[in-house]
Amino acid sequence: MIGRSFIRRGNLVEKEEFSLFLVKNSLIDKADPRFKSLMKWQDVDLFRRPLSFLFPADAHGRLDKLLECDDALLEGVVFPRVPLRLKTGGFINFDMKMKRLGYAERRLDFFRPGKHEGSFEVADTSTDLYSFFNFVEGLLNSPYEGEIGLAMVSVDALREGSTLSDTAKYAARQEIEKGLKARAIGATLGIMDEASYGLLVDGTFDEKAYATEMLAVAASLKIDPAVLTAKTARMNMDNRTLDTAELQRALAHSRAIFLGEVDTGQPLTCLSGVLDGIQHNRKLIEQALSKYEYRVSPRVILDTVKSTSLAHLQQGKINLEGKICQPDEILVMADHPDLCLVHDLAQLDDLIRMRVRKKQIEREVPDYYELCRSTLIQEGFFEGLAKIMEKYNERPVFVGFRIKGVPPVKRGGIHWHALGRLADLGHPLWIDRFGDAVLETEALGCVRGGYVEIQPNLMRKLAGHFDGKDLMEKLVETWRYRDVGVLSCDLPDYDMKVLAQEMGIHIAVEDAT
Repeated sequence: MIGRSFIRRGNLVEKEEFSLFLVKNSLIDKADPRFKSLMKWQDVDLFRRPLSFLFPADAHGRLDKLLECDDALLEGVVFPRVPLRLKTGGFINFDMKMKRLGYAERRLDFFRPGKHEGSFEVADTSTDLYSFFNFVEGLLNSPYEGEIGLAMVSVDALREGSTLSDTAKYAARQEIEKGLKARAIGATLGIMDEASYGLLVDGTFDEKAYATEMLAVAASLKIDPAVLTAKTARMNMDNRTLDTAELQRALAHSRAIFLGEVDTGQPLTCLSGVLDGIQHNRKLIEQALSKYEYRVSPRVILDTVKSTSLAHLQQGKINLEGKICQPDEILVMADHPDLCLVHDLAQLDDLIRMRVRKKQIEREVPDYYELCRSTLIQEGFFEGLAKIMEKYNERPVFVGFRIKGVPPVKRGGIHWHALGRLADLGHPLWIDRFGDAVLETEALGCVRGGYVEIQPNLMRKLAGHFDGKDLMEKLVETWRYRDVGVLSCDLPDYDMKVLAQEMGIHIAVEDAT
């Protein structure tokens, strides 16, 4: 028998007004008696009718998108004030939740508006950024009619190297995540980095109120409130018509601005503003390239024991309204492969043109060009590289590539295939997958004769572990056994540089100026 169901959440019991059961995802199979009593429909009116006939015509498109989406993505979301059609005419608003019961079977639960607030359980885990972005897209495309904002929260005390003990850090993380999930639409929390989160919120989210909540967390855990502070931002999601690629770029750009990876000089206020900023910065880069206002900037790679130069790191920079900087300082370049390809090929042509003008003894020192990983996997890059190498008659062994952020080698995929192609052509490689040394895989052979760098966060994390230094030393030796040099680059402070020396990492890139 189908009747009203009850969901127990701690000390709260929530009563559903009624439920609708669907088959083939969108066809009404049955409704509980409460629905038929309230809405005046009979079984004969409902059986195998498409769900859309109960909704207003202008909601059909977004309802179809909701029913086509991954149920698990939006299962925790309460859709506020959804209009359902009365048989006698007109509509009544209810809050709605959706749950998958089996293959192509769903249950829609309806509640009196506002009765769900504060009564739904909080999920036990947070989600990765990719899944969170998919959740954002799913919600924006759904019939959700309430105000939606993207809130971002960063707590430096949770980072490696903070003054908090591991125990205090764990306890603080648990409390912070619990509080954020309680505020998040769908209790969904996206992990932006080791100490930062993204969440979708309604119009009730208040940054000042959250700061007060952080004080309460600090007090409950007996942590200095001056240590457990949060940086927050809230961005209004005022554009719900973006395609997947546009939305993913905008979300990644917003994250980069919030974390300080991209500097636009503009506050995060709304999604449309972020989109305008992306277009503006793209044009700046395109104009600089079209006017030949670009150059590579060299940094010396040193053997710190012998005090000799081993190679040069060459980073492409452009003139942006009088400021010389790398394009990824104002734009998440990996999300713009078309622009990356144009930029990297232009800079490479310039680099190799200047190389062949040097004296022969100077040309014996290899250059490693910093290549965007989105350029690496484009066929146009290999075609352009071949033409440049042929034009200047340069030997591949002297033109290497630094590629940051490639996926773990155990995943394989197009990035590692492209690295293998470069190695087969004779180009030395430099990657940042230091921890992959523990894997015995032929794919790592492409790095032979090149470099692997240890990232500062990983170095700090290993150094803080009771046997982390021993592990680091073993990984360094493993890479050397494979004829791969281990180097450090852009270490944040003197102590980290000393630690690198202690671990046997004697190759370093000079600091950027």
